[in-house]
Amino acid sequence: MNTNKQTWSVPGIGIANTVRFSWTEKEMEPWGRETFGRTILMGCLRIEVKEVLCLQGNPNEKAFDVTFHKEEKHDEVLKMAKEAEKTGPLCHYAVTSLAKNNFRVVTVTMYNPHVKDEEVRAFLGRYMDNVSSARYLRDSLGFWNGRRGFQALLRESPKSVDGYLHPPAMFSLGADRGTLYYARQPPFCRRCMAYGHILASCSAKKCRFCGSEEHEAKECDEPKACHGCGSKVHLWRDCPARHRSYASAAGGVRGMGGGKRGR
Repeated sequence: MNTNKQTWSVPGIGIANTVRFSWTEKEMEPWGRETFGRTILMGCLRIEVKEVLCLQGNPNEKAFDVTFHKEEKHDEVLKMAKEAEKTGPLCHYAVTSLAKNNFRVVTVTMYNPHVKDEEVRAFLGRYMDNVSSARYLRDSLGFWNGRRGFQALLRESPKSVDGYLHPPAMFSLGADRGTLYYARQPPFCRRCMAYGHILASCSAKKCRFCGSEEHEAKECDEPKACHGCGSKVHLWRDCPARHRSYASAAGGVRGMGGGKRGR
């Protein structure tokens, strides 16, 4: 079973909690909606109607797309389908996930509202791909509350706590501090600036600047790195990304940073 195959009919951000059942038999006509529902969903996979948000037919691709209410059910069905893919009625279908598990909606708060969108996007581009333009979040009266929303894709990172590279939940762009959060964000420690645990359970003495476990940040004498791109050749105020165009700075290119003031 190929769980990574995507087709042109799938949005770039995927379809959450959705599994596609594609007909693979060339010598047989595809089953109709009722036969598929009774035989595959209710029969083989023991799915109840109340667990399904939507069952859509996709005649152009000889497929049915099943969207579940819960992510747990989506994962369970994929597992069951893989175990039974070569036996019984499921052998007629290729089962793939249309969900992109690395898609995130990131909420960023910069305590200085004058920091430019392209600078924030350039910072996110160090860790994430396809960073969207900013959406300003407003309160019930219509005032901007200082938060900006971005859509982006996490990069794979086998060494991280969940297989994805995550931008730091607390960061600085020069003298300007910021925070960010999103759904399914791992626990973040404010002391060692690492994911996987919180401050209360942190036992490491680790410098957030150079990563050394021999000293803390206040004792660090290593050359400071640019907050935007991570380079030790220059500081944030001299980062080349601050001179780039909006499009190039925010395109999610690996290693790019933004620039404004300070380090």
